[in-house]
Amino acid sequence: MTKKCTIRKVLAREVFDSRGVPTLEVDVVTDNGYGRNAAPFGAPGSRGEYEASAYGSVGISGAMNVVLSEIAPRLVGMDASELATCDETISEIDGTTNFSRIGGNVSSAVSIAIARAAADSLRVPLYRFLASGMDSFSLPFPLGNIIGGGAHATGPTPDMQEHLVLPVSAKSLKEAVSLNIMVHSEAGKLLAKRDANFCGGSDDERSWAADLNDREAFEVLAEACDIVAKETGAKLRLGLDLAADRIWDVRAKQYLYAREGKGRSTDEQIDYMESLVRDFSLYYIKDAFNSNDYLAFAELRKRVGRSCFVCGDDLLATNVKRTREAVKQSSVNSMIIKVNQIGTVTDARKTNDFAQSQGIRTIISHRSGETEDDTIAHIGVAWNCAMIKTGVLGGERLAKLNELIRIEEYLRENAKLADISLEVK
Repeated sequence: MTKKCTIRKVLAREVFDSRGVPTLEVDVVTDNGYGRNAAPFGAPGSRGEYEASAYGSVGISGAMNVVLSEIAPRLVGMDASELATCDETISEIDGTTNFSRIGGNVSSAVSIAIARAAADSLRVPLYRFLASGMDSFSLPFPLGNIIGGGAHATGPTPDMQEHLVLPVSAKSLKEAVSLNIMVHSEAGKLLAKRDANFCGGSDDERSWAADLNDREAFEVLAEACDIVAKETGAKLRLGLDLAADRIWDVRAKQYLYAREGKGRSTDEQIDYMESLVRDFSLYYIKDAFNSNDYLAFAELRKRVGRSCFVCGDDLLATNVKRTREAVKQSSVNSMIIKVNQIGTVTDARKTNDFAQSQGIRTIISHRSGETEDDTIAHIGVAWNCAMIKTGVLGGERLAKLNELIRIEEYLRENAKLADISLEVK
């Protein structure tokens, strides 16, 4: 790509995410194209300890001023297609090692807007620009969040943050999305039968918020999957996102389950996770332990890693250094990628590529407070991510899934779903 994509303007505004929380949107204008990104925002209770803060020391109120007064003057005149150079400039402006001054939302919004502007200027889809000349692509399997809890929900809900479904037998992206929607619908019907007080409430990610403990949530989800399987012949597997940092009590050295009224030591937590894999044939477990416990992750992977994805998010924070430690400890066989955790597209790509080179499957992910931006759909394709974690319903979630359906149609015979097989014991 030798065509110049000279940046002429960088604009910023305050918009609102799916929770109605103010967030930053950035436009980058070139001679013959433009790119836009509206930054997502993780719930305060679910943001990882090691990820870049959203708006650093400037806060959302200072974010636009940073973009307009500091970042724009440096970027104007640069070539948007030279994304790594642009991202390096953003890092220099911040001047810290983890975007603690300007924030990961500011840096990632600018970085993604530059990438989108470059793709538009070059008249290529974003995934092709991000793939750096690759011709063969796979589509990430969609993980569907069906029953929610934890920091994403209010009221009497499960302790675990997400109870998930993965349509492992799907032959196309569109089929996979459809199956997840069907499971979501059936789960809602089952919850209404189970609880006369259930009135269709949902959490931040449009998953059902119901008065259940975690085992009851898995029972409902398993039954919903059975109904869909009988109707369609599909094979569906269950998963969970525990978000264990939220229930970890540092002083007591226990995971505190409010719905059960009990605490579990680390050893008991490992046993509990293993029992859930056994009882519900779980295919995916994310953040089962606190974000400093590489060894607990490693022990769970040792026990179930041949038949279940043991995934790290808060543990790794899209950070190469932390991912190296996870590789050293054999802690995970999969990990979450979120651009605003690390700050720029370039840095997130480095982490993604390193993880894949070490045999770790990568999963591109949304945030609980989302926008209609569909960039992660393109990243999932461009970077050969095994899965995409972006909910089931809600316009801000379906924006990503619908874009993947369009990419699938465009690629036709060159499109296939990613290989998410694991060696079964």
